[in-house]
Amino acid sequence: MKLKEILWGPWQLTVYLIAGTILFATLPSADPYVEYKYKQSLDTSSKTSKYLRAGYKFENNFYVESGNDSAEIGYKKIFGNLVVKGKIESTNDFDKNGLETEVRYTFK
Repeated sequence: MKLKEILWGPWQLTVYLIAGTILFATLPSADPYVEYKYKQSLDTSSKTSKYLRAGYKFENNFYVESGNDSAEIGYKKIFGNLVVKGKIESTNDFDKNGLETEVRYTFK
């Protein structure tokens, strides 16, 4: 099942209810922000992309951003020397979707 089918298919209401519940529970602790992101490929294609998004960062390192043709939801958790980050991002008029997870262990 593709992410687009989950977010805009028969599971749409369930996904939005879960996201709404999480956001409502942490809303009093949100800090609004605006972010501009510019990416350029370093290969011969010289493909570029840019986004302007408004977002909220919550106390528990959960954030949500939304722009004209894109959106992103992510988190960051720290467990001592272990850091876990993840995000779901949708771009290009919500046609291109992606999930990214990063796990980092720092030796101290």
